[in-house]
Amino acid sequence: MGGKYLLLLALLLATALPSPAQTLARPGMAGPGLNTDLWWKQAVFYQIADTPADYKSIAGQLDALHTLGVDALIVPMPAIPAPQTPDPALDDFDQLIHQASQRGIRVLVTFPAPSAIADLAPTARFWLSRGVAGFHLVTSPSASPQDTQSLVQALRKITNSAVGQRIVLSDFNPGTTPTPLAVSTAPPSSRRASTVRPNRPGDSSTAQLQIDSQLNHIALPDAASLRPILAQSLSISNIMLDFNQSFTPPGSPDPYPALARSMAAILLTTHSAALIDADQNLDLLPSAPPASTLADWVSKLSALHHGNPTVRYGSVTFLNFDTQNALIWVIRPASNSALAPPVVVACNLSSSPLQLSLTSAIHSLNLRGSYLLTVLRSDQAMGAQDLGSVTLPPFAVYIGALHR
Repeated sequence: MGGKYLLLLALLLATALPSPAQTLARPGMAGPGLNTDLWWKQAVFYQIADTPADYKSIAGQLDALHTLGVDALIVPMPAIPAPQTPDPALDDFDQLIHQASQRGIRVLVTFPAPSAIADLAPTARFWLSRGVAGFHLVTSPSASPQDTQSLVQALRKITNSAVGQRIVLSDFNPGTTPTPLAVSTAPPSSRRASTVRPNRPGDSSTAQLQIDSQLNHIALPDAASLRPILAQSLSISNIMLDFNQSFTPPGSPDPYPALARSMAAILLTTHSAALIDADQNLDLLPSAPPASTLADWVSKLSALHHGNPTVRYGSVTFLNFDTQNALIWVIRPASNSALAPPVVVACNLSSSPLQLSLTSAIHSLNLRGSYLLTVLRSDQAMGAQDLGSVTLPPFAVYIGALHR
């Protein structure tokens, strides 16, 4: 009899305790609520800025966004309806959160900064109760860094009290950091470098991620203008780059803007978290052959971002090939392993073909290798590349793993 009672007690305990597979967070919070992994650290965000937003149309694109490798959506915040008043837009928003959660995609909302911190709490709690995964706090350009930080701290306090890993994104203000623009003589920058304001788990002084839009202020990206900005951004660990301009240089051979593939490579391989903007001419509809679309290229980069351990966790150093208008960076693995070799990304930002020797620059980083085994490339060429003679067609992107 004692054995039967013990068995019954064990069964009761098994049903009472939460299963590791249970999702304890609210709807829209994909993944187990007790999971201690910081999902946003290496996430790919997709930002939709159109207002008013058509949430039903966005829901219809979820399968395409899932194929694109998107982990989280940032959408405009709906208007809060009057009590007991039917609101079709809010119903569509709730359906978007539900359908996105089924595909493992979180939904965040853009949060226009309120006029006072007291106005922030009820609005934030309303949307958290509906299952949003967090907020992108947008403040006025005239707002002082102190006011912005106060709003971020107040919003972080509210999100920290909610179930699940709810997060706050804010816009990065380059004027708030004393770090100067990096120059070619500076020591190699790392995406794991110390931050001006460390963002430790539980530290609510800053947003979990800051969106840096400095790339949008460049008239036409070239290596000399991009490299210093990118090198500086690597010194702040919670930066996420934003780029939503389109460029079509003369003589572009591409079916989409010529520099789009290079900019996508920058967004998805240089920083831990990545932001894709809906305005980047991504055709999510299967109207064109997949190999010819920018969405297909972004999808491959996103798979690399999620699946290659060096790209996902490694440290980035930019090389100086400004005179050739080539933007080149090396991603070194977090730990030396034959299964995770260094990765080299080379972008030709010009309309002329290039042939570059990377041997000296690579070896100066105390890395050894003689050739690059192709991981991903934007052109149709095949095969490995000799480190001393890397060939790049006009506006091409080449990504290779360093081997001896």
